[in-house]
Amino acid sequence: RAFVEKDYSSAIKHYTAALEEDEEDINALCNRSAAYCAMELYKTSVKDAEAAISIDENCTKAWERKGLALDKMGKRKEAEKAWTKALLIGGDLDVYMNVLRHLGLGGQLPPSPIAAAPAAAAPVS
Repeated sequence: RAFVEKDYSSAIKHYTAALEEDEEDINALCNRSAAYCAMELYKTSVKDAEAAISIDENCTKAWERKGLALDKMGKRKEAEKAWTKALLIGGDLDVYMNVLRHLGLGGQLPPSPIAAAPAAAAPVS
């Protein structure tokens, strides 16, 4: 609730308390990463995102959070790598659409390399 109300300091305290009970709480790490990013504490945001990734490398939300913080730090190439990882993992439509917006695709799907490939000739029988 604190995060939604943009009370990021309170949100961070809440997520930190959750992490004191369970240091591998991926949701708390990802949410605290978002709160740190909102407070422009980008290095700390990346640290929490990476902690979540070390627990579950398939956590798309953690890759998205890492990418956003890196982008805010001016590290666009590294951000794009993190966002690409989130896209390749897939699974969370909200994260997927956020990543596309971060990449400047406005929620539009990028062109498929498969669709651009020439069709194979039909076998002759």
